[in-house]
Amino acid sequence: MSGGIKSEGVNMVSEQYDVPDGIYSESLDNRLEVLRDYVRENPKEFNNGFVNLHIHTNESFSVFTSPTEAVFHAYQQDVKYFGINDHYTIAGHPEFRAACDIAGLRACFSMEAISMDRDAAGQNFRYNDPDNPGRIYIVGKGVTSSLNMGSTGWRNLSSILKNVRRRNEKIAKKLREYASSRGVNVDYSFDDALALTPRGITTERHVVQAFCMKIQSMGKTLEKQRELFYKITDVEFTEEKLKDVGALLDTVRALLTKAGKPCYVEEDPGSFTTIENLVGIYRELGAIPTYPMVGFPITEAESDLEELVKSVKSKGMYAFDMIERIDENRAKEIIDVAKDCGFPVFIGTEHNTKKMIPLVGKIGKNRVFLDYFIKSAHMVLGHQLLTELCNFGYIDEKGMPRIQDLREGFELFAHAGAMELDKEKIEELKSKTLTERKKFFGI
Repeated sequence: MSGGIKSEGVNMVSEQYDVPDGIYSESLDNRLEVLRDYVRENPKEFNNGFVNLHIHTNESFSVFTSPTEAVFHAYQQDVKYFGINDHYTIAGHPEFRAACDIAGLRACFSMEAISMDRDAAGQNFRYNDPDNPGRIYIVGKGVTSSLNMGSTGWRNLSSILKNVRRRNEKIAKKLREYASSRGVNVDYSFDDALALTPRGITTERHVVQAFCMKIQSMGKTLEKQRELFYKITDVEFTEEKLKDVGALLDTVRALLTKAGKPCYVEEDPGSFTTIENLVGIYRELGAIPTYPMVGFPITEAESDLEELVKSVKSKGMYAFDMIERIDENRAKEIIDVAKDCGFPVFIGTEHNTKKMIPLVGKIGKNRVFLDYFIKSAHMVLGHQLLTELCNFGYIDEKGMPRIQDLREGFELFAHAGAMELDKEKIEELKSKTLTERKKFFGI
């Protein structure tokens, strides 16, 4: 498997962190070997057992240049339960698994995508995208298989990616043409955005980042760069912003490619599949369809948490994701409702920008919440384990919870996930009959 590390990652986002150079190697084998050496030379116990089950990597868009780099930072920050959660792809899962095995982290495998409720959009009703009524981010937590080529899920995901790529190609073209209209002729195309990805899955952020990098390459000095960006945007860029890839990217996006700006391209309706189709993709992936919470602002869908539970259950979702930007009072409200109905709550930080932030924030460190985050992590790890060994995932073949009483099911899967079986024990169980394996786990 190719690593796909690009030179934009090292100096621009991680220079202030003590990261061995080899973590940025183009070679996957080299990255893993560097991680292995680091772990051997810096052994540790996970004293807090922190949880982060929602981070993105370079396989979609991230400050992390590879899944291995993400695992390196998790190891340093005492994150015992770690989850990859890229947009529209599971391509990073094999590397993430290998790196977590080396570092002794318990790995969760997930994917994230966006669906659309067109009726809700027509009523200006918002779910978990405060700026876009009708859109719903949905996560598939605990991926246990891949999509078979030609399957319904495979066709739906392929269609989404095709439409997303078409829009990004149009944005790249508009950026080049707009810069030219402002007197800056830049040798830039969509291929430059593709070069920032390991497998050609681009986002709008890739398109803008590649554009910024091209402009910067035209100016050999910061003063020249400031002049070029001013000609394009009519905005004075500080030296600090020009050196901060995340701040530069966010500013240029806001000025040029957001709605109402000169390089904006309206999203094709085909970029968003239906909720039913996206939940179907996650079922094919053997994952638990999960609803990510906004936190703030409180949207129409999230104003009544008990009604939200009913709503997401009716759509085939049986868990909550919580991102660190939420505040503690709202986090408590969500966890209290989740406990009452038997929903796990998964905590994460996203890391889907070029800004390096801690992998554990104040919510993840809060001892009032941490036990439930750990139990929820055990639950999804139990789902992964029991699917592998017993063909007994949390969601059955019809998309319903395998155990009707959600709290009872939560306990069973969390118990299995808490066992922390080593590789030898798992191999031993694989040699037994399915009946014997189920008996071992009490199912």
